[in-house]
This record gives sequence, C-alpha cells and structure tokens, in this order.
Amino acid sequence: MAQGTEENGPHHETGHHQKDLMDLVKGNGPWQWMVCAVVLAVNFPDGANNMSIAFMAPNVDHWCARPPGINMTVEQWKEIALPPNDPHCSRYRYINISLASENSSSSRETVPCESWEYDHSIYASSIVSQWNLVCDRAWLVSVAKSIFAAGFGRKPLILACNILAIVSGISCIFSTSFHMFAISRFFVAAGLTGCDHAASVLMIEIVSPKYRAPYHVITGMAWLAGVCHLPLIALWLRNWIYIKIAIVLPSVFILSIWWLLPESPRWLLAHGKTEESLKILSKAAKTNGLKISDVKLREMVLSLKEPDVDEKPRTNCLQLFQAEIRMRTLLIWYIWVVTAFVFYGIAYNTNELAGDPFVNFTIFNLIDVPASLTILCYKGRRKPLAACLACAGVACLLVYPIPADLMWLRTAVSLMGKFCISATFTVLGLFTTEIFPTILRITGLGSASAVARIGAILAPFVRELGRANHPVFPQILFGVLSVSAGGLALLLPETSNRSVPDTVREAAQISRKKDSEENPEKTWMLKDFNDGSESEDLVFD
Repeated sequence: MAQGTEENGPHHETGHHQKDLMDLVKGNGPWQWMVCAVVLAVNFPDGANNMSIAFMAPNVDHWCARPPGINMTVEQWKEIALPPNDPHCSRYRYINISLASENSSSSRETVPCESWEYDHSIYASSIVSQWNLVCDRAWLVSVAKSIFAAGFGRKPLILACNILAIVSGISCIFSTSFHMFAISRFFVAAGLTGCDHAASVLMIEIVSPKYRAPYHVITGMAWLAGVCHLPLIALWLRNWIYIKIAIVLPSVFILSIWWLLPESPRWLLAHGKTEESLKILSKAAKTNGLKISDVKLREMVLSLKEPDVDEKPRTNCLQLFQAEIRMRTLLIWYIWVVTAFVFYGIAYNTNELAGDPFVNFTIFNLIDVPASLTILCYKGRRKPLAACLACAGVACLLVYPIPADLMWLRTAVSLMGKFCISATFTVLGLFTTEIFPTILRITGLGSASAVARIGAILAPFVRELGRANHPVFPQILFGVLSVSAGGLALLLPETSNRSVPDTVREAAQISRKKDSEENPEKTWMLKDFNDGSESEDLVFD
C-alpha cells in the first residue's frame, strides 16, 4: 500500500476524489489536535464578549427617583407620584401625600423624570443604571448591543488582535461615560473578531476535506462555551464591571499560548512562500507519525501546486468582485446580513420572555449544541443552509399568531427559530471558508462578517421599533428575510468534500450542480474521526 501510494504520487485518486494538500501529511492527527486545542482557547473569549451585553445592559425596572428628604417606601411613592399610563418615565408635577387615597388622577399634570431609581433585586449594577439609559436615552442600549457587531474582522496577527481586545476591554471597565464605553467595545470587537476569523480559517485549511465539518463544529463549540458560562458569571457577580473583568481574563491567558499556532501551509503556498510551507508540512507529518523524506514531500507539494502567472497574491475586497465570483460574493454577503439580523434579533429578546432571565438565556444558547451538530448529520452545505434559513423564517412568522395565553407554545416556537438560525450560522461559516479561494479566504470571510454587522446592528433597533408600534412587525421582517435568503442559497455551488480552491480560477470552476461520481459524499460519523484509514494510505518509506 505504501509503495503503491508513492508511485502514484499526490494525484493518486480513490473513488474519483483527488488528494488534498493536507492528505499528504495526514489530514487528521495529533498535529491537528494540538492546533485545535489552541484554536478553542482563542475562540472562547469572542462568544462571552459578544453576548455579555445581555447581562451588562439588561431590562431593569425603573421609576422617577424620590426627592431627597421624603420618607416613604417605594410602593407608596409609586402610588401617589407615578401616573399608571407611564410609571417609568414621568411623574406628577404636584405631589401631595394626602392624595394617596385618590383613585382618579387622569387629569393631573405630569412632567418627565429628572433622575431614576432602579430595581436591584436581580442586578446590583448595570450600564443602564450607571448612565441612566432609560426613557429618552433607552435607544443607547440598542447602540451598546449593536456596537460590538460593528467590529470588522481581518487577518492581523492573533497576538496583535488579542492585545487590542485586552486593552479595549480594560478601557470598558474604567469607562467614565457611555460614549467611552461604546467606543471601547467597538475595539474589543475588532480584536476578538480578528482572532476568531484567523484561527477558524487556519483550522479549516490544515485538515482534509473529510474532516472540515467536524473540526468546524468543534472549534465553534468554544464560542458557545464562552456564551453559556455567562449566566453563571452574571448570577454570581451581578455587577457589570465585575462581569467585564471576568470575561477579559481569558484573553490574557491567550498571550501565553498564541505562539503555538502555525501559519497555514496552504496560505503560504498561495503566496509563494514554498520553503516556509514545507517546514510546517514536514513538522506536521512527523507529529502525525508519517515517514516521509523532505525531498519526497517537496516533490509531492510542488506537483500539487499549480502555478498561475495571471493571478498575484495581493488580496483586497475588490478582488471579491472579479467576474468569476462576483455573484457568489453578493449572495454570501446577503445571507450573512440576514442570518446575523435574525440571530441577534432572537438572542437579544431572551430577557423579555417570561421566567428567570438567566435560565432563559442558558436554554436559548444551549440549543446551539444540537443545532451545530446537525451539520454532521446531513450531506452537503447548500441544501442544509437553505433549509435552516427557511425553517427559521417560518418559526419567526408563527410566533405571534399563537395566543398569548399559550406562552409555552410561543417559547417553544421561538426555541425552534433559534435552533434553525444557529444551525444556519454553523453551516454558513464553514460554507464561506470553502467557497472562497485561499488567496481571498480570510478576506471573503472577514468581509462577509463585516457586512453581517449591518444586520446585527439593526436587530436591536428593529426590536425597539416593534415595542413602539406592534410586536409582530419584527417577527414578520425576520421571517420574510430569512425565507428569501434560504431561496437564494440554492443558487450557490456545493462545496462539501471538495478540496478548497486556492485561486479565483479554481473557485470559479466549482459547479453548482454536483456530480456524485466526481464528488462522492460521505456523512461523517464519530468512528471516522480516528479510523486510521489515511495513515494507512500515506506512509512513505
């Protein structure tokens, strides 16, 4: 077997499927496991920081503050001073304790609150109470929720991005105004999104096509772990400053392990750095227990590398609009915008559901676990993506027709919507890294994620619009857009189980109509993850 593989070279085919670059050094082994462990640590802080605003800016009951010197309970103050039609943002201009027994007060003049008191039974301190983000300043809470989503992800050094996230996180903690907090949070997003994208793309590029889906799901679980530990931290600390300190600490830990991550050998090859790529591949082969000489490895890598004199390894967003991939770029961008819009629209709504906010948040995010695992149970990328988007849209449309007295059913349908849109994010992230060529992969993923921030920024404001008009409006918008994105997803090519393209020309050659003979599909099972089949086929003497 070993000798036969060596004679056939890297273009040896099994079942009409050409070997991928990482198959040369075994696409799943101890080397990939080590890198995966570091990527998990790198991705962990992003989820916690992304969703932490749910506990730093929660919905807190508030009312006009009692004037100094008035000796009465909160209940007494609410009864005599606050109008029943607007008890949070206004009070009666003239207050007389003797009026406490009067029932009719509709004709009394009211004035806006000048200061507020807050219910601290659940949260000791939040940015809402810190800077009075209520009433005519309540829209700033939506800014706080959306500002994190405005960070544009690129591929800077993970170290630089991580340092940026740490410094900005510390700046959030010591913010003296809401504006300082919002700007600092923007740069936290820039740093953590850059770390997340660079690490996730690296993971996809160092494993064989067969293992891209499971590794993508595994590394995505780090984001989910970061989100799901938030309720425990918030329940324990109940103060937004202490919560922020707790979620900054993991980024500090990354400083001690970031150097363990290698550069992507595929990226190095695409940028003409063959020698550096060979060193990394040689180390990967040895770590994975493969016997292959450096000379033989060079021959095989160079035979796989197809020189393309027409393309230069310069990357920028304009290259995403080359004629061959322009339509794909626009479709991917639209799907990302809609997915982020619906995802955050549902996620930020958990505090408004009946019941304990910590329990609701945990349940609505734990649903991401089975949602992420669905990618391992179905063949392909395109059809599961379309199905998840369509189902999420239908769930959104079905929420408000359900009678209010059937709250359990509304919550169940909302959970189904969250399940489907979470599965969409999992499939979409992997699909995006597979559909763009190596020279544009991080640019494509970063630009798609950046454009998606439009949807994430708008989601909290659409929720506010629903409160001001009719609560069914956001659900209809979420539903219609999600179904439309699902339909457009069917126009994209299938990428499952293919070698990822390295150049724009290779990317353009991926046919939308998948030929099962040319691209055999195999549903990934747990037993396949370490079945040893690759090492048996790729040991060289």
